[in-house]
Amino acid sequence: MFIKKRLFLGAATVLMAAVISVGANAASLADIQEAAGTIRSISADFIQEKHMKILVKPLVSKGSIRFQSPDALRFEYREPIKNVLIMQGKSVSRYIQKENTFVRDNASAMGAMTVVMDEISQWLKGDFNTNVFDATIEEAPEPGRIILVPKEKAISSFIQEIVLVLSEQPGVFKEVVIRENQNSYTRLRFEKATLNEDINPDVFAAPK
Repeated sequence: MFIKKRLFLGAATVLMAAVISVGANAASLADIQEAAGTIRSISADFIQEKHMKILVKPLVSKGSIRFQSPDALRFEYREPIKNVLIMQGKSVSRYIQKENTFVRDNASAMGAMTVVMDEISQWLKGDFNTNVFDATIEEAPEPGRIILVPKEKAISSFIQEIVLVLSEQPGVFKEVVIRENQNSYTRLRFEKATLNEDINPDVFAAPK
């Protein structure tokens, strides 16, 4: 159960790479899926806030994401602790910086990350009604939100819902809120998002 929980919390965080690529002010999930099909690449910075009842102030992390269609993703935390997640197709690797160099994390949970790869690949295509989540779109408050609710009780025990907040800027989401329980949630806010620019393939290689 611990590994499964870790995997889906990780997948929910990586979800930002998918949702940032869909269109704002979409009238339906079908519109979003159609818009996602036009995306070749995504580059953006993010600020992550971890809110918990026991914390006086949220834990803040900063980083960036790079996505190249159809299946290359780099998800990087730059501060306070540097670590990088690289996905190429169904291959997933995580690297942690130690003494000014990146070391590959060979933990068993990383191998199990392939369990959620199909889920992530569907999100990247704008398909949110999957085997794991039910999705609904809300037009209010403007410019709209997508609500993802787990189908399985085992998952809902550690993720109550994921809220995707649309932006006024077409093609970009404003934020993602991952609500774990009544006293804990994670908010991801995006900055400097650009779409369909060329990305050097070296970005998706193992960091040095």
